[in-house]
Amino acid sequence: MNISTALRTRTARVAAATLTAAALGLTAAGTAEARTTGVVYAYALQNQNTGRCVDDSGAYGLRAFTCNGLNYQKFNYYKQDNGTWVVQNQNTGRCIDDSGAYGLRAFTCNGQNFQQWRLIYLNGGAAYQNVNTGRCMDDSGAYGLRAFTCNGLNYQNFNFV
Repeated sequence: MNISTALRTRTARVAAATLTAAALGLTAAGTAEARTTGVVYAYALQNQNTGRCVDDSGAYGLRAFTCNGLNYQKFNYYKQDNGTWVVQNQNTGRCIDDSGAYGLRAFTCNGQNFQQWRLIYLNGGAAYQNVNTGRCMDDSGAYGLRAFTCNGLNYQNFNFV
């Protein structure tokens, strides 16, 4: 399932919650400044090669870890006007970020292109390519979770679970 299909299937549920929150004047803590068209909740990113999920916690930071269904592994997706996505962890409120100086990490959401991702749909999942670096999120047993030159291999392909 690609994120666009997933968006359509969850839009009604999310829209109702968003309208209720807006009516009450509520806002989410740690939200991305560049958000434009709403959020899709509760997707984990499971690597097709390793079977591990992208995980972010205060204790361990951004990493690949055994999938466990906890909110450390659930991410909100914010569609940007340029067609890219900002991906924010539900537990920490941090966004997945990639830069030449710091590499792949979870960082305070700030609306910069370090946190914007193109989703390239492959083999039933998606590769995440960073707008700033052009690198893809990659997970392997040898190197762990990192940003690496995009190559179309399953190390860089993540399922929405």
